[in-house]
Amino acid sequence: MRLGMGRFVLLLILVSPLCAGVAAATPEPAPALEARQTILEANRSLVKKGWQPAPKQSPSPEERRWSAVPLSSLSTCSGTGVGFCRFDYQKNHQRLSVVTVPSHPGQPSVGRVSRWW
Repeated sequence: MRLGMGRFVLLLILVSPLCAGVAAATPEPAPALEARQTILEANRSLVKKGWQPAPKQSPSPEERRWSAVPLSSLSTCSGTGVGFCRFDYQKNHQRLSVVTVPSHPGQPSVGRVSRWW
């Protein structure tokens, strides 16, 4: 079956937005973070690549003290004594969480990247 030129153009017009939506939904590769880098280094790198702070919750003053950094991406720190802290970011419609462990366990200190997803 052959399509006339008018029908072919109409088909292209109707299908184009669908293809564009698929391309826009393709996730970007995971950011290049390094285990053991400080959260300050990781934050600088992420912001430079277009990631924006997007905490999922507001940290308490105690959590802010434990994190030892003034980053607006801080979501929470654990009260377990281990000192895990989570920093959240967003880019387009993607989310990224970065978990740190303290440089000096048991006391407030700049965290080092442990894992991310």
